[in-house]
Amino acid sequence: MVVTLTDVIVREVKPFFVGKAVVASLWKSSFIGNTFVRNRTRFEKYKRSLIGDLAKLVVKDWLEENSFSVTDYDDVRTGWASSRKPYDLQVNNHNIEVRSSVASQTNLNWVLHNENIIHPCNVNVKEVTVQVFFRDGKCDMAWLFGWALKTALENNQYRQPRRVGNRLTDFYLMPFSNHNARTMNDLLAYL
Repeated sequence: MVVTLTDVIVREVKPFFVGKAVVASLWKSSFIGNTFVRNRTRFEKYKRSLIGDLAKLVVKDWLEENSFSVTDYDDVRTGWASSRKPYDLQVNNHNIEVRSSVASQTNLNWVLHNENIIHPCNVNVKEVTVQVFFRDGKCDMAWLFGWALKTALENNQYRQPRRVGNRLTDFYLMPFSNHNARTMNDLLAYL
């Protein structure tokens, strides 16, 4: 399946999401390790976590509006000291990872044709990976682009190095035009 412009779900970020993401990211930021960028400050780790938490909450809200019962791992975790988690969101025993980025262009069509479902190769891929882009650094508008199954995403054809800081790091990069990229509405049927 291919993701088209009409398949992208556009969502505003609700004020409640900001409050919840701020609190969760404050708790997590003390325990976030260095991943791709070395020597990040706690504030830099907090900002990245905040963007991810906002994306996760937007996806959760959209799923709940579509009549799903959704478990947010941050609501059931027993501590904040570990960044290892079995899922971001869980629906009907399906484990979902929400990946987020700030779009490098504020044009939805440009992002669709130039960005990807992106997942670091050195991080465990969950059953479902959902890709969200924020329109810009204000993170007030989220674009839910699509998703991929672990079995499709972990294919070496999608493995590519990307420069992160001054290092090359391997990522799975699946274009939205790829037959393995799936629409958000297809996620509803899958779950």
